[in-house]
Amino acid sequence: MLIAGALAGACAAAPDAPARPAGDVEAPSGGALPGAAEAARVPMPRPARARLGAAVVANQACEGCHEEVAREWRASLHHRANTEPAYRRAFAIEPMPFCRACHAPEARPEEPEPEALGALGVGCVTCHVTSDGEGGLAGEAAAPVLAAPWAGRGAPPAAPHAVIRDARFGGADACAACHEFAFPTARGRSAAELMQSTVIEHRASPAADQPCAACHMPRGPAGRRGHGFAGSRDEALVRGAVAVTARRLSATRVAVTLAPANAGHAFPTGDLFRRLEVSAEALGPDELVLGQAERYLTRHFALRPGAIGRKLVADDRVHAEPVTVELDVGAAGEGRAIAWQVAYQRVAHPNGVDLRDAEIEGEIRVASGRLAP
Repeated sequence: MLIAGALAGACAAAPDAPARPAGDVEAPSGGALPGAAEAARVPMPRPARARLGAAVVANQACEGCHEEVAREWRASLHHRANTEPAYRRAFAIEPMPFCRACHAPEARPEEPEPEALGALGVGCVTCHVTSDGEGGLAGEAAAPVLAAPWAGRGAPPAAPHAVIRDARFGGADACAACHEFAFPTARGRSAAELMQSTVIEHRASPAADQPCAACHMPRGPAGRRGHGFAGSRDEALVRGAVAVTARRLSATRVAVTLAPANAGHAFPTGDLFRRLEVSAEALGPDELVLGQAERYLTRHFALRPGAIGRKLVADDRVHAEPVTVELDVGAAGEGRAIAWQVAYQRVAHPNGVDLRDAEIEGEIRVASGRLAP
């Protein structure tokens, strides 16, 4: 049965007369369901679902019952994954099915997405209804809804549809398929070949025992996790990722130290062109900049002539240990104050090999200060 009819019917049914027996099913740690589907595994969210209009209809059913969650989701970057202006500009330069598979996952990646599917972005059904058509998990009447293990008091609330609670969905596995991937033409899956390596970074971080949701879906007063999916545009979240201090080494040199704080992965992570700009300026009368220096902390890639894809040549981001950046503003710093700043930057386009020429789509000032002569 199509997911649209399955979920719409289940959500519309009265709680005392669900379309199929309602209730929670705990998937064992291996992800297998008990009973007839014992050999089947519950799929985690993934790109390129291509369920078309059925997904739109089913998502409306979710929104109708879960109004508060739906309001949070509608304001999120998940909902705007395909319509966010920065993405649209980047996609116009490289209109690849590879991109559409994650940003409009309910459309067919190889075809222009219909307006309704583009507007849906990453929907409720994209993450919570994953088992349709696989191993019989959809059942005859309603597709089960995937959820994390219940962490509230007492029994979980009754639902007019089946709920599968899987521990993997409460961890990084729920996010991995769209937040860690190789370049489209890469032949392997080593860290050096990954366009985005957030999950590997998370496993290597001091927060490896914490789920992604701990930071990106914090719990509200009632204990429910938020669905605003805080990320790179959340100023408080970005500023809290590192602790920054600065000191003057000499008349012309300063050292800025970035220590990991509340990030469960390298900082910055995610998109290929996320970076930190660490800068210093020697200030003259009326704040006139007389000398300056900057350095960019990011994953540094180089094209590989005669080979496929890009090669990771350096990674100077903040991982589990502090990073100290030394900057020299030149002779202009002698006897003058030096202003310093750490800025989180979202790069729209690199515009060549000189990192200073990049077009910046957005910026958050993480920390700044001034050092006396």
